[in-house]
Amino acid sequence: MKKFLTSCLALFVLGLCTALYAENLAVQSISGLDETGWRSFWKPRFEQKFKQAESGPIDIVFLGDSITNFWETNGAEAYKKWYADRKVLNLGFSGDRTQQTIWIVKDSGILEKIDPKLFVLMIGTNNVGWHETDPAQTLEGIQTILKIVREKKPNAKIVLFEVFPRGANNQDGMRQLVNEINKGIPALCDGQNIFFASINGKLLEADGETLTRDTMPDLLHPGPKGYEFWAEAIEPYIKKFVEK
Repeated sequence: MKKFLTSCLALFVLGLCTALYAENLAVQSISGLDETGWRSFWKPRFEQKFKQAESGPIDIVFLGDSITNFWETNGAEAYKKWYADRKVLNLGFSGDRTQQTIWIVKDSGILEKIDPKLFVLMIGTNNVGWHETDPAQTLEGIQTILKIVREKKPNAKIVLFEVFPRGANNQDGMRQLVNEINKGIPALCDGQNIFFASINGKLLEADGETLTRDTMPDLLHPGPKGYEFWAEAIEPYIKKFVEK
């Protein structure tokens, strides 16, 4: 009997661990407020952004990871040129995956403070980059973000960008994973409330594969030229849905 009970307990624990492992991390809501180490910037940055949301009207919200976060550094020139006179809230956080963005839009309370007309979303490279979720799971995370934003802000439009290419070419393992994510991005857009957009062709050479340091200096984050391309691609949506 003792051996039987021990076997049952072992099977139960194994089953529980398997279920937890199988659970898709990309669709969970996970706060960055308790991050440590290099991610300890997360809490003060979020608090600053929350105060900005409380202090005045917001028309445009950027959601994403370091690529969005770095509008304020690598892309500072383009950011000033295109958005200095516009009511923009940049909710990009370096290192974020879909699960942190889900927390921001679902549980942080920040969306309850604003009534934006347009969201710009580009997320997912860190999900595969951190080896936490595969491309299919990451797409579920992106879809979850879209669903929450639509439910909370039904009058706002969303522009969903393909994940920017990374690595030198298609032989790069991370590029291959990003390409798999991007195959599913268009299907998440309905063309009425959620709009598919891409500047990947402008970031790559004419062969459609080679990424150079001219547009992506570290082969992951855009440089000034890349952010200019991105701003140009966002502009028609601002004209149509924010400044109409």
